[in-house]
Amino acid sequence: MKEIDICDYVRGENDLLIDVRDKTLYGLGTIAGAINIPMDNINQLYSLDKTKDIYVFCQVGDYSAEVVELLCDEGYNACNLAGGYREYLRYILSH
Repeated sequence: MKEIDICDYVRGENDLLIDVRDKTLYGLGTIAGAINIPMDNINQLYSLDKTKDIYVFCQVGDYSAEVVELLCDEGYNACNLAGGYREYLRYILSH
């Protein structure tokens, strides 16, 4: 499974940024440009464009790691953003 620290992520032109947290957490804040596909709608992920690079995050990085494994098994180029949204907030607040 591919994984990078969420603080090292730089959005690319061919990227899809997927937030797999529930709608409540997503509504409280997310990374600009992220698409919300909650874990309970996981089948929706399989309709994503396989020509895109997919970066997935959740609150701390555990659920998104599972999603990335599933996507990679189906032939997607997916990467987990380790640390999740919580780590992203820490980074933003400290810089």
